[in-house]
Amino acid sequence: MNDVMIHILVRLPLKSLLQCKCVCKWWYNLISDSVFISNYSRRNPQYHVSGFYLEKYLFLQLHSELKFIPWGGQDEAVPETSLSFIEDDKGICIQHSCNGLLLCSGFRCHEEDRKYYICKPTTKQYVPLPKPCCKRVFGMSIAYNPNKSPHYQVICVSDSKVSSNHRQIKIYSSATGSWRDSGNPLIIFDDVLFNRGVYWNGALHWVGRGDLSLRFDVEKELMLPMPMPPIPEERSERRLSYFGESGGHLYLIEIYVPPTTVFDVMEMRNDYSGWSVKYHVDISILTEQYYNAMVRYGVDEFHRYVFSILHILHRQVGDGDESVLALQIPSALILYSIGDNTFMKLPDLFSSGNQNLGLLYTWERVHPYTNPLCYL
Repeated sequence: MNDVMIHILVRLPLKSLLQCKCVCKWWYNLISDSVFISNYSRRNPQYHVSGFYLEKYLFLQLHSELKFIPWGGQDEAVPETSLSFIEDDKGICIQHSCNGLLLCSGFRCHEEDRKYYICKPTTKQYVPLPKPCCKRVFGMSIAYNPNKSPHYQVICVSDSKVSSNHRQIKIYSSATGSWRDSGNPLIIFDDVLFNRGVYWNGALHWVGRGDLSLRFDVEKELMLPMPMPPIPEERSERRLSYFGESGGHLYLIEIYVPPTTVFDVMEMRNDYSGWSVKYHVDISILTEQYYNAMVRYGVDEFHRYVFSILHILHRQVGDGDESVLALQIPSALILYSIGDNTFMKLPDLFSSGNQNLGLLYTWERVHPYTNPLCYL
């Protein structure tokens, strides 16, 4: 009888499946079983984000300010905006997100007092992590693919006793519940953004401000260089406007010359042979509609237009896939369709009147979120 019911349940969409948990204890136990969760995830892989968190740090506020922007009408996947269910007297902020899990930490505290947590906001579950043995953490990231395994790993880039220029990779596994060192310390001279790892293709990726960018193959535990477009000779560092994963693709946007409203979206090839131009984008149509908000005078041409690229989104349109840029301008959040050069303003997401979003968010403060069937 169980087998028949499992064959039915595994075919349900996620929203209906979660509602079925409330029908009776028998169904609840079937749906909560780790084998069922693994089989369901493989049958119903999650490739598209259901929304993303925007995070802003406010002076003297215990918790970072979070806003969740839903995407694609997946109401069952919308989590609680507040993370106050995590009990930490230092407050809570998000460090990283990956496939439905958030890596959070104490907010206003020194590293020696900071606690780290893995949480799933849709179910308000969280698990404290043991502290890694180090004095300084340069970045922590989750590596989690629910379509392959119910277990996740946390990759920590920490200091090393060898020298101030060396970094040690430490790995926490939910299967063992403990930390261990991975390989020997690595010498890193460049400014690499270890605090903003991107999980894609079974590896964590970190982009650098200079020539060096890295990827860490989680399964093989190998740190490898990641090819990057050359920095123009007249520039001293990389001008990053976006770096992230979406819809199974790794994207990069760099803007070096005006007008900044015209730029390329580059995609990494699966074999890491390099980047290719996926989209050529011209959002100058926005400056016509939001001229007073976006256009500044008395500044150099590179800073003429005020906007930030938050995330690249995907949605199904018929048999195809539509790519959408989530942008912020000083007065609104905009969804810009790359394919047909149209846009829409997201309504009523912020404070009264939706007149002022404050400082511009950047891609580094955006945490994409999906809601696969998983439990901590």
